[in-house]
Amino acid sequence: MTLEYNNNIPTLNQIQQVLQEQLGHKYECKVVHDRWTLNFSGAQCVLVKKNGVAGICVAPNEKKKIVDVDGIVPNMVIEKIFFNNFATRLLLLSSWNKLEKEVAEAIKAKFA
Repeated sequence: MTLEYNNNIPTLNQIQQVLQEQLGHKYECKVVHDRWTLNFSGAQCVLVKKNGVAGICVAPNEKKKIVDVDGIVPNMVIEKIFFNNFATRLLLLSSWNKLEKEVAEAIKAKFA
């Protein structure tokens, strides 16, 4: 999911702070090295971790004026297992979509 902004795109720290305030009681929300996107730029993202198999990577892109909200598997070992198993990834799709929507709504509510 991509959130578009005309101006005043929220920073990584602002996003982390809002997500911690809004969702921190349910999920782990922290800034981590972004190893899920293939940009190899050493960028960071906010990881919203529901459990070992369901998480969201939130990454602002100031040049494009967007915030990417993408479902990921936060555990590296489990990621390797699920990455190679398409049927298992389909089972996780519903959980990722719900979590993406919840995270996007929290961001939109603060930075509309």
